[in-house]
Amino acid sequence: MPRRKAFVLFELMNAMLYTARAAKARGFDIVALNHNPLCATGPFTVEPGLVDEVVTVASWSDAAALDGVLKDVASRYEVVGTHSMLEPALPHQAALRQLAGLPTTDPDTLLGILDKTRVRTALYDAGLSALRGVPLDEALTWDSWRFDGPAVLKPANGTGSALCFEVASTTELHALAERVRTADVVNPLMRDYIRAHGGFVLEEKAAGELLSVESVVHRGEVGFVTLTGRYVLASDPVVEQGMQTPYHHPDQVRLAALSRAVHACLGFHHGGTHLEFMVAEDGTAELIDFNPRPAGFASPVSIGEAYGLDYAEVLVDIGCGTAPDLGFTRRPPRYAVEMVVMPPPGTTEFRTIEFPEGSIAARATKTPGERLSGRADQLDAVGMFIVTADTAPEAHRLGLAARREVVVNGIRLGDSPHNTVAHSPYIGQDLPVPDASDAPAAPVAPVTPAAGRQP
Repeated sequence: MPRRKAFVLFELMNAMLYTARAAKARGFDIVALNHNPLCATGPFTVEPGLVDEVVTVASWSDAAALDGVLKDVASRYEVVGTHSMLEPALPHQAALRQLAGLPTTDPDTLLGILDKTRVRTALYDAGLSALRGVPLDEALTWDSWRFDGPAVLKPANGTGSALCFEVASTTELHALAERVRTADVVNPLMRDYIRAHGGFVLEEKAAGELLSVESVVHRGEVGFVTLTGRYVLASDPVVEQGMQTPYHHPDQVRLAALSRAVHACLGFHHGGTHLEFMVAEDGTAELIDFNPRPAGFASPVSIGEAYGLDYAEVLVDIGCGTAPDLGFTRRPPRYAVEMVVMPPPGTTEFRTIEFPEGSIAARATKTPGERLSGRADQLDAVGMFIVTADTAPEAHRLGLAARREVVVNGIRLGDSPHNTVAHSPYIGQDLPVPDASDAPAAPVAPVTPAAGRQP
């Protein structure tokens, strides 16, 4: 008896719902490998009948158990495609793709890409970065500060800016080292992932504005999709507060070229990617995070709203090993701004959230009763929503106005310190639309290691 064709989603959540629907419409069975229950409230509610089978994953850190799960799924289904947005699941997704004969970045290469220490070393050695990074344990042996400026302490394997701190001296470093080793991470999936790998890395801080390059890679060929500009928390720029899609930065063509060079350097072969760069005023760019998955938040919704298509179709194509049609990226776009909102200062429990009328994909990111840190860490975000407009200035204005009207636990956020954002002067501006689709694979600017660097 022939096996049924299945599209497998690893930790089906959030906007992955649209990818599941698009795959279902192609006649595939939908199999969800999930640690958490399927979403039952809000705009990403998984409707009855969409998922044909849910396979419960006890832990994404239990490689031996997951190996058996993957072999079982591959034996019972003809796996025709996969999709995941969760870092701990990505190597396991790659392993299933190998079993199914689908194009993939191999699991060992993915593990290297997910390790920030190994990524920084590879980029530095290839001349694609002037920044140095060292394991925390090594940095703690320093008698004096060996970097020319401040650095960022972060998990070697982490996500969502969890446990990321700026530090500028050995005294601060020793104090922070104890803090990160004892700190709790609210999100259990991220907590397990960070703790399973254990180590922390100290990286020199990159100067400039934060933005992202979104791409889809088909069998080694990098297809540029768009740039996304960022809103960050004014009081702590490590904490992301939203994005503008698309974002026609003046250096877009060179950023797309640098992105291609980074993909080649790290050996990423197939799938969606979300690369975060810091871009200085002189145009020099530094990769600060290579996410070997499509952009998070509700980015597929934002891209679809901006370009007038169901972006989930692109994600299903790449998930099935089919070259996607990226012709839509040459259309005149609309603009989408997705905002992330934090609770008022001192909030330690989430209860309710209300969004302004007309918000798209508005949803709580915490459940009632869920505890919060009281700070404004990335993983304390309590809600997200999207607004759209025909122009970048109008989308920007609407986004800022709407976030002030969000009500959390009965309190209007207004101009709270946890609700005040910073952004590049290019955000919300009508800028020329460059064509980055055929940019050559060359760095944005010559990158030379800074003087006085320690070997």
